[in-house]
Formats: sequence, structure tokens, C-alpha cells
Amino acid sequence: MIRFKLLGFIEEHGITRGALAREAKVRPNAVYEMCDNKTKRIDLDTFDKILETLNEMTGREVTLQDILEYIPNKK
Repeated sequence: MIRFKLLGFIEEHGITRGALAREAKVRPNAVYEMCDNKTKRIDLDTFDKILETLNEMTGREVTLQDILEYIPNKK
């Protein structure tokens, strides 16, 4: 299972969902769905815009590991 850690990350950095969507110029629903772990598919251009914007907003290099987490399925 892949889980988004986006909500915790933006809260930790004092960024709101709306501000991230606005600054990244992406649909607000895309950010809200990622924060709520309801995203089923990721448009790579959208994801790239979000990561680039987080880099600018936080002043640090944001990686996939900051935003996504892989949890192996139990058999």
C-alpha cells in the first residue's frame, strides 16, 4: 500500500492545502485528495508541480520519501 504523508508535511511547515494548490497552480481537489489519502491515480505533471512548489515554500529539497510512504501488504 502506498500512503501519502502530505498532510503531516504541510502542517509541519505551516502550509495550508489551499495555499499549496494555489501556489502550485493545481486543482485544489488534487491536493485535498492527496492529503486525505483518497488519490487513486497521480498525474506526474501535477505531482511534479506540487514537489517543486514545496521546495520553494519550505526552502529545502523535498523528496518523494517526505510525501509518500510504502507499507508492504500483509499476506
